[in-house]
Amino acid sequence: MGVIADNRALNELKAIRTECQRRVKKTAWTSAGAAVIPVPLLDVVVDVGLLMKLIPEINRAFGLEPEQIQAMSDESRLKVWKRRAERGSELIGMVVTRELIKRSVQGLGTRLVAKQVTKFIPLGGQIVAATIGYWVMRRMAMTHVDDCFEVACAARGISER
Repeated sequence: MGVIADNRALNELKAIRTECQRRVKKTAWTSAGAAVIPVPLLDVVVDVGLLMKLIPEINRAFGLEPEQIQAMSDESRLKVWKRRAERGSELIGMVVTRELIKRSVQGLGTRLVAKQVTKFIPLGGQIVAATIGYWVMRRMAMTHVDDCFEVACAARGISER
């Protein structure tokens, strides 16, 4: 690929990243809203549902769904799996299941427990729960967007400048 084609591909990936980040912020606000409702574990169920929808959308946008990866050349597919392993992402190129989402969320388990406890403290507790809900959802999804961006760049053989 030439420099112009590399720049075009990089700009396209940056635009995809920006759009995905916008979508993540919107989804994180939905998560925060669910955290305010004082029903035990409702917010966790909502978060898992949101991630089950959001993660495949992000993968698709970057061309990293399982079917899209299978359609790549052997060289590109190898680059995807290598970079995916380097980034430690379990969610790229996989069929997203509830179990996979739960495993990914478990790394943020302490914050989830804090969110459950604080939502039952009058007034301020719900605000804290909503803040934690927003932060956890945003952090997890933004990390996935960054992972996808890096893997997509590697698959196309371009580096971010």
